[in-house]
Order: sequence, then C-alpha cells, then structure tokens
Amino acid sequence: MKKLILALSLTCTFTQLSVFADDFIPAEVINKNYDQLTNTSSRASRLEGINLSSYVVDKSGQVSDIEIVATVGQKKYQREVMDYVSKLNYKSAKLNGETIPVAKTITVSSQNLHINFSNDKASRGFFNDYEQASKLIDEKKYDEAKSRIDELENEHTKNTVEIVLLAWLKSQHSYFVQDWKSFDQHIYEAFLFRDNLPDQIQKRVIKNALQWFISKQDYVRAYDAIDALGNIESITFTEQNKEQLLTQVNDIYKNSGDIKQQFSLASEQAVMPMMSKSEVKLESELPLSKVQLRCENKVVDYDTNTIDKIVISKNDLRCGLLIKSAQAQTITLKQSGESFL
Repeated sequence: MKKLILALSLTCTFTQLSVFADDFIPAEVINKNYDQLTNTSSRASRLEGINLSSYVVDKSGQVSDIEIVATVGQKKYQREVMDYVSKLNYKSAKLNGETIPVAKTITVSSQNLHINFSNDKASRGFFNDYEQASKLIDEKKYDEAKSRIDELENEHTKNTVEIVLLAWLKSQHSYFVQDWKSFDQHIYEAFLFRDNLPDQIQKRVIKNALQWFISKQDYVRAYDAIDALGNIESITFTEQNKEQLLTQVNDIYKNSGDIKQQFSLASEQAVMPMMSKSEVKLESELPLSKVQLRCENKVVDYDTNTIDKIVISKNDLRCGLLIKSAQAQTITLKQSGESFL
C-alpha cells in the first residue's frame, strides 16, 4: 500500500505575528482528501520520495499554480503529489475583510506501506554502509568515503528515512572536501525533510544548517532553524537557549548590508528563495519564464519582460520569490533596503 503523508507549512517569522493577528486571516484547509488519495499497489517496492510544493490558494479557496520547489528520492511520485495538492480545499484568506489569493507550502511523503515488513526504518544493509562511510569521513579518507556513499545510494537508499540520512551524509562529505555547491544542496535537503531523521541527527542537521544559513544570509531559514531546535521533543532547548540564538542572529541580520545570492536553475524547475530585504533585483543571462512573489498574505505575478525591481513591505508575511527558466542557467538575486523580519 502506498500512502501520501503530509505536513502543511503554516509557520511565519517571529516579528510578523502582530500584523498576522491584527489584519490578516489566513487560508484554512477544510478538506484534506486523505481517503481519496490513499493508493494501493501490489508491488513490493521500497522506493519512496519526498516533495516540497508551493501553491496558490485563490480568492475562492481553490488550489492552483502548484510548483515543486524541493525534492528528494523518486521523482516519479511528483505527478501524484501535484494531483493530491490540487484537490485540497480551503476557506479563503482575508485581509481587511476582503478575500485575497495567498501562497502556501506543503511537504508530501510518498511512502510504500507493507503488511509483511516494515519500511519506515533504515535497512541493515543501509545502516552498515552508512556507518562505514561515516567512519571513512572521520578518518579523512574522503575518496574511499565517496565510493562507499555512491554504493550506499545505488544499492540501499530506498525509503524516506534512508533518503534523508543520505542527504545528511553527503553534506558531511561535501563539507570536508569543501564542495560548497554540493554541501548547500544536501544540507538544505536534510534540513527541509529533517522530520524523517532520528532526534539526535535532527539536532546535528539543524545546528549545521543554522550556521550555513547565516553564512549564506538566508535569514528566514536561520530563524526557521532556531524554531526547529525547540520542536525536538527529546532535546532540551530552553527559552534562554532560544533567546541567546535569536539575539545573535538578530544582531547579524540587522547589521547586514545588501545580500547577493546565486541560484542554478534547471529547465522549468522552480526555485523559491526566501526574502529578507525590502527590495529585490534579478539578473539573468537568458529569459526567465516565471517570476512570482509568494507570501502568506499576498501573491504578485511579474511580467518577466518588464520586471525592474520587486518591493516587499514590512506587512508582507513570509515571502518567497518563485523563479523558473525555460533554459538551464545561473541567476543572481540581489536583496537590499529595509530589514523587516
């Protein structure tokens, strides 16, 4: 039996709560269609996948404009994930009493559940290779570790637990060989899909991700990471611990200047970096096929032929800039102006 397991992303950054409470009523899901979207299958496959989707909830509460913005594991599940998300129904969001379109994100795990065996833990074969690769990294035998990681991926990485553990392991190898592009990809994957990991590894992922997000000036994710440390039940993370981290990140963020980031776009594959400043400019060598500001209380489409700069106000909640290109290319995103988180 294959079942879709979901987690709706409804978090907002800390300093925006007063606006959220006073002026804005968020869209509320009213029909999750769980039963209709539970598929049975006779195959005994262990292959699974996880997808993070961004979508628009229009004025009537209907879901539209679904884009997968992060994925790990089997990509063959993306179509059924989009079918699932398209069937969600919402009570419309309102701003000052008027219904408005808003953006949401959702994480969908496509998992194969079996009567005869469990598929919710790492297999013995995976665990053995994982431990050996970790040991080789500790011993600074990075080439041997890479070979072991490749074997682990090709032969034993099947279910969601194994998929995210592999992302974490790859991030560690990439860090020590200073392959920062690979590290960036895999630490983001491990962080975004960390709920599939044991608590102690979650803690390590979050702490590593927090430092990386700060260095990348991805302040929305940095605040997310601080929040995430407080959501691990078996880990002690006091309010004092949280306040200390918040003070450190706040100081860095408030004193930050312009933010310049680069993103590699695959053909027609959306990316959605989160916004930390009030003005955004895009630079690309090739035409872009889609640029859309997606906030929890606002959606703005831009004409890719005439776009100058994108302006975000302090009242806009948790904004990401969704970007697509018909042709693969690297783009530059520059954020400047007011710090509003």
